[in-house]
Amino acid sequence: MECVAPDIEVWISNAVDNRTRIEGNRIYKSEMERHLEAGTMPSAPTKQSLILAYEKPITETPDTV
Repeated sequence: MECVAPDIEVWISNAVDNRTRIEGNRIYKSEMERHLEAGTMPSAPTKQSLILAYEKPITETPDTV
């Protein structure tokens, strides 16, 4: 670890940034596909606007029915 990141805080920050980037790309791709399939693409969409407009699907569990 000392060779990769002498400062553990830098390593943690990098890990969080990387994970956030990966999830943002996943959300962007799923939103693009969803809007294209439904024909609901907003005008002049950006990667940021699609990610920020994303709403996590609600899944019902036996307790919520």
